[in-house]
Amino acid sequence: MTFPERTRVSDLEIIKNSNVYILPVGWALTEAGSYDFRLQLTDKSFAHGSTSYGDGKVKGRTIQVEFDMQGSTEEEHDAMVNLAYQKFAQTDYTLRCGRSDRVFKVAGISKLKQSYEKGYKQRLSNITVSLLLADPFRYAASQTVVTQNFAADQSDTEITLNNPASVDVPLIWTFTPPAGGTVPSIAITHVESGQSFTLKDTLLTNPAVAVVNAETGTVRRDTGNSLNTFAGIFLHALPGSNTFKYTGAACKVDITYTARWFV
Repeated sequence: MTFPERTRVSDLEIIKNSNVYILPVGWALTEAGSYDFRLQLTDKSFAHGSTSYGDGKVKGRTIQVEFDMQGSTEEEHDAMVNLAYQKFAQTDYTLRCGRSDRVFKVAGISKLKQSYEKGYKQRLSNITVSLLLADPFRYAASQTVVTQNFAADQSDTEITLNNPASVDVPLIWTFTPPAGGTVPSIAITHVESGQSFTLKDTLLTNPAVAVVNAETGTVRRDTGNSLNTFAGIFLHALPGSNTFKYTGAACKVDITYTARWFV
């Protein structure tokens, strides 16, 4: 079997609750670009061809990390392997592989495979870790924020956003009224998809802030649930250039997203 070339530096990190574990050996990533989609064919009756059904979205998937672990003694080897196993076997953590924009959101582990290298008296192991990605894409390490300050009332004023990713991204909209101001009605339309939402909240008065979060499907005024003020669709930005139209009072508008890719 031919394995991918392993990196020679310790740049694979497992991050959970600000705790960082760095794999102390070279590693290789496999199955990172393999995907299954929720779309199938069913035969037509009394006609040639088939009909597709499903939403066409990407399924959760599995990636594998391969590495060798060697100790100067059996005890040192076992301690190193056990620590690596402990970190990989956590749930809901971030895996950063090399570049800062090669981040995966790991739901948990499905399999550990280990074999001893002959001639090293149980001091060198070949290990393959299979990790479950409920969220299947590769992510940037940090969020991108696009900010637009409107000093007066607006009607269908355009906000442009360029999504550098290869996949649509859910957007987090933050609306901050100016000092002494109120923004009782907001309408946002995504030109490319035709989708839109409205926010009608007479209590959105400075210093209150409203957040429409497509990542979590929530709407909040400060820390309180204000979903009853929302109508429409939680918006995503498509790959490439996107145009949004804002109608509402003077307001600071922040659009936050995390870029994500297939590979």
